Amino acid sequence: MEQERLAALHEYRLLDTPPEEELRAVLRVAAMIAGVSSASLNLIDEHRQYQLIRVGGAPIECAREDSMCGVQFESGALVYVPDASENELYQHNPWVDGSQGRLRFYASAPLVTPQGHALGTLCVFDEEPHELTAQQQEHLSDLAGIVIAFFERRRQARLTADLAVAAHTKEQWMDTLLDTVDAAVIACDENYRVTLWNRAARDWHGRTGEGDREASDIAARFGLFEADGVTPVPDHELPLRVALSSASVVTGKEMVIRRPDGDPVYVRVNASPLRGAQDQIVGAVLAQIDVTADRRRRQMIEEARERLAAANAELERSNADLTNFAAAVSHDLIAPLAAVGGYLDLLACEGYPDAVAGSAEVVRMRDVIDGLLADALATRSSGTAATRR
Repeated sequence: MEQERLAALHEYRLLDTPPEEELRAVLRVAAMIAGVSSASLNLIDEHRQYQLIRVGGAPIECAREDSMCGVQFESGALVYVPDASENELYQHNPWVDGSQGRLRFYASAPLVTPQGHALGTLCVFDEEPHELTAQQQEHLSDLAGIVIAFFERRRQARLTADLAVAAHTKEQWMDTLLDTVDAAVIACDENYRVTLWNRAARDWHGRTGEGDREASDIAARFGLFEADGVTPVPDHELPLRVALSSASVVTGKEMVIRRPDGDPVYVRVNASPLRGAQDQIVGAVLAQIDVTADRRRRQMIEEARERLAAANAELERSNADLTNFAAAVSHDLIAPLAAVGGYLDLLACEGYPDAVAGSAEVVRMRDVIDGLLADALATRSSGTAATRR
């Protein structure tokens, strides 16, 4: 419990801080109500009592065990002692017995936070015995409530300022992050007005769309085309508008951004609606991913396939020519060679010795032609198999 109280005290950031003039005025009113000249706002931490403000003298700091306010401030009730020298709780306190002072009249209203943590007291005191009416005691308690309200107001103002700084820092962080990523991020509100347009979007579109209020001819103004790069995207088919109007997610739509300067950018687009606390549609956001390099790779692959198909067709034509050549050789060379062989055989029968040698040469020539024809047919078969693979 004490740790929670100390945490609350430090949360208000009051210790060792310059006094506020409003608080000094409250103390003057407290002293006037009590009919004494001295009043103070005392804050009590783990080891000490610290007078944040005092009227009727300079602020004094003392050990917590020597503090008169430290005796009963956590009770939550106003403490009223007409003559401390006759009170058993205070008569031996150093501020009463002469060690540090000779106080007699003492009254303190606890400073209790809305969460029930006692931070210290609003205290009035004098070196002479003194009486307070019930109404005076009530007014002192009211003033203590005013002091706590002031503390709370200052704490809330600080928290609000801290939240504003945190929000600004977060916004700067988000802007930096969005300007760092290599994707175009665009968002709009429920009326299709652009609220976010990051660096990549500016670069790819050659402009910014923030503040753009025109809801028509968007494709023409921002250079948005279908994947063919020629057909403008109809307004009602734009991913951001589809996500907003139908409350549905759009994924994988390919588009082309034609910039005023530079080459076209081929993008893949995802879009999603944005929902508020009550699940209502409050806008939409999309991301555009650059797939230009992928598109070029696919185009290169397609062109290579076309070139391969053309080469295969040429190979088929060459094979056909080779087959025709082999047939021509078979007809134009082998048939006459057979006739020559026949004549040589007749001459050999007539007793011409050279005819036998000529017949052998005819056979060798026939073998050479058969070999060439076989090689041509084998080459054609292997080319056809490669084409099929």
